[in-house]
Amino acid sequence: MKFDDPVHVFEAEAMNTQFVVRIHHPVRSLAFGLAGNCFCQLEDLESELSRYRTDSEVTRINELKAGESMLLADATHRCLQRAMEATAATAGLFDITIGAQTQESGSAASHEEVSVGRLALAPDRPQITCEVPGRQIDLGGIGKGFALDEMAVTLTDLEVVSAFISSGGSTHLAIGEKPWGVELVGDENRFKLKLKGRALSSSGTAELGSHILHPDTGEAPEYCFKRVWVISDSAALADAFSTACLLMDVEEVEGFVASQGGKVEVYVESPDDLLIRKIG
Repeated sequence: MKFDDPVHVFEAEAMNTQFVVRIHHPVRSLAFGLAGNCFCQLEDLESELSRYRTDSEVTRINELKAGESMLLADATHRCLQRAMEATAATAGLFDITIGAQTQESGSAASHEEVSVGRLALAPDRPQITCEVPGRQIDLGGIGKGFALDEMAVTLTDLEVVSAFISSGGSTHLAIGEKPWGVELVGDENRFKLKLKGRALSSSGTAELGSHILHPDTGEAPEYCFKRVWVISDSAALADAFSTACLLMDVEEVEGFVASQGGKVEVYVESPDDLLIRKIG
């Protein structure tokens, strides 16, 4: 495989969104087989991570009663660990356990009920415990980003030298040394950059409105940005960080970027002038 080989594109529906795999390869049929490995992996991950599957591990976690514990599959455990890493890095602004108050049904729990709930991941084994009821896990975007990270490992193990994989059009991961051109698209402006061996994810209010709630209040804040894009080494973290950064102001984003020691890049679209600019 070489960088000047043709790019073959394959798509699949999973985790309530569309995944796209682009692979540089001289033979389309072989590229199709490589993508097929990724899509089989997606099916397995969806069976563990989706809260829309009645038999998934996440659903079983959400059904735990006070004092009950369950052992986790390896992928579920690693995804939850990644989510905990994102929560710590964003001082709690990213929180996968407020799913109960963001459910679309009329039975969604109140912020007070969710805020007192507590799930605990064991530090020394793949086990989770419901210490106090109220919390509901919704992996959402970080689950899709985690899937991209897992697919990247698979493609790398299969000696794919260059690929570009995406979930839902909002999270992308470039694999290999070839830079892939990407475009940050705002309402009135566009910003072009190159992505090489890293992930890009975006969050915003333009398409879904005020859908990201502040974990401290359970309500949508007055967002300082219309859109946020984050570049990170991990697609899961890029997705989580873009969600959290949408809840921050400029100074908080600057502090967050500084705290990551150059590991992340953040771009924002201001709702006032609709300019896209880099922060930090």
